[in-house]
Parts: sequence; structure tokens; C-alpha cells
Amino acid sequence: MISYWEQSSFIQYDYIIIGAGLMGLHLAYELSEKEPNARIVILERGIFPSGASTKNAGFACFGSLSEIAADIEMNGLDASLSLIEKRFQGIALLKERIGIEALGYENHGGYELLYENHLPVLEQLDQVNQHLFPIFKSNVFSVVNEKIKDFGFASNAVKSLIYSPFEGQIHSGRMMKSFIKKIMAKGIQIINGASVKALEGNQVHVFHPILNEIISFKAAKQILVATNALASELLQKPIAKPGRGQIILTEPIADLKIKGVFHIDEGYYYFRNIENRILFGGGRNLDFKGEENAAFENTELITNELIRILHEVILPDQKVEIQMKWAGIMGFTENKLPIIQRINEHTVVAMSCNGMGVALSGMMAKEALALL
Repeated sequence: MISYWEQSSFIQYDYIIIGAGLMGLHLAYELSEKEPNARIVILERGIFPSGASTKNAGFACFGSLSEIAADIEMNGLDASLSLIEKRFQGIALLKERIGIEALGYENHGGYELLYENHLPVLEQLDQVNQHLFPIFKSNVFSVVNEKIKDFGFASNAVKSLIYSPFEGQIHSGRMMKSFIKKIMAKGIQIINGASVKALEGNQVHVFHPILNEIISFKAAKQILVATNALASELLQKPIAKPGRGQIILTEPIADLKIKGVFHIDEGYYYFRNIENRILFGGGRNLDFKGEENAAFENTELITNELIRILHEVILPDQKVEIQMKWAGIMGFTENKLPIIQRINEHTVVAMSCNGMGVALSGMMAKEALALL
């Protein structure tokens, strides 16, 4: 049983946010700006944020040319441009809110490697630039084939290289630690190890591992669910699907020429430098069904393909050792559009950044609070 002191001081709040990833932190920040005296708690099941915020690749990106072209074909021009603008604004908001240094933000640009079968997308480059000009006030994409040799990519595989000056990289760990520090300085409480089992009215039922019982937190005003891919399980309705992102990280590489963030195949593969290492992730398209998975595991199928591309395309003729591998869980919808939705009078959900949480979560938090 919990004590009188715990009951009177630890379980009654105005707002309860479930999930201490980027989305949850942005929601808490926005709430505290609107209601400085509100009692706000964030419940997080993990020791660290459990989804993708501390497990991602550290990209501050808005989409490669082939990904944007595919999105326009799927969702139409207006919806796609609206989403890209939110990503662009979200990156600016993140830099303003946390600070360039605290983010570990570096702007070395973004690139897309095109194989032979990807080359037709070049026919859309000028048109996509025209569509994006009102957002970026400049042409976004250009062809820089001379850099294929400069970076040392395999010329028999990489037939063209597209550049954007607007993409950068961040240090996800530093970003989250800095953001958490800001949140706590506002008097917002974060409770780690709080495994939410159910929502009932204005109550959030959490398993207490020491007492081996369920305790109930109460929200006087609102519950906000920011658990991304795991929200469907919590709400017991199929809102979105989990999507696992698998990543490998190399040992230090002498005289590494690669610097920036890089995309292949509509963003399904992505890599970057971390100082003199290569972080390489993706491959979800090799097994879409299998990667609709919330297990933090790396599979042999995808790991082997990442290693093959690393050795044959990105760093050909170089001996490279893998130091680490890990996986994060993202949330995906069929149309790649995010979900900001009122579930009932007590609960609002903000989820499914579709692999763009760094860019989108800040703007999604603003939209979610408009529903309160």
C-alpha cells in the first residue's frame, strides 16, 4: 500500500503525460509555458526514454528528394508540403528551445545516394525545388556528382549524388539530457520506471514494482499520451504500427572523408559520421511485417545487409569493424501522416512521427495542446 504522504503528494496532478521522449518533453514544455503553475508529471516506463529519442540516428532532416517525391505521389502536394514545412519549423524550434551547443548541432548538409534504378527521380528535382522554394526561400536540392569520388563511395553503385544545405546532425544523448534539465527546472516531475498498464477515465494505472501492486495517478485536467508506437497497445486500439529502426556503429576510421547526413532509397537507409565513425541504420523495407515490432533487437537479415552496403558502397576497399549495434522503436501510419487526436474527454494522443520525431515532435505538441 502507498502511504498517506505518497497519496497526498505524488499521485495528484493537473496534467499527466505518458512518455518522456521528445514528444512528451515538448508537450510538457508547451503546457508549462501556457500554465506556469500547473502540476505536470511525465510517466516513463524506462530508465531512459524507451522509444527512439535516445536510440535514433541523430538526423535533423526533413526528407530526401526521393522520399518527398514518393510522399507527394501518395498524399498529394498540399499535404506533403504542409508536413515538410512542419518538419522545417520543428527543427528551428528545437534549436531555439534547446540551443545549438546543447543539441550538438552540426550543419554539414544532407546527401542522397542514387543507384541506377533511382535515377528517374532526378527528372522531378527542378519541380520539387519549385514547390519547396516558398518554405526554404532557396533551392533545396542540387546534383553534386563530383563528391561521389570525394567521399570515396563505390562509383559502380552510386550513379548520382544529391545535396541539400538545410540538413544537419545532432547528438541525441546531449539533446535529451539538456531538454530533461530544462523540463525539471520548470518544476515538472519525471517519474522513471513507471510502467503504465491502463487508462480509466482521468486515472492512469501504473505498476509499482516494489509494492507489487497497481497505483493510480489522477489528472484533474488532461492525460496526454506520447508513447508513439506503443500508444496502440496502451489504448487498446490500432492507431499506428511500431517500426523498428536498426543501427550499427563502426570503430574509429582513419582519415574518414564522409561528413554529413546521407540517405539511400527514399530514406529507408541512412548514415552519418559521428566524428570519425560511421553510424548506419535502416533496412526496414527488407521485412516490413517483421519490423512491425516493439522488441529492441537487431536481426541477422538487416544487420548483414547494413554491413554489406557499408563495405561495398559506402566504404569500399576499406577494412571496417563494427563496434556497436542497437534498435529503436518508431511509430508509423499507412500514409506517413502523424496522429494528433482526442480519444475521449480525458485523453489526447500525439504520436507517429514516421521516423521524423526530431523534426516533427515540437510542432505536433503545439497542435496537440490546441485540442485541450
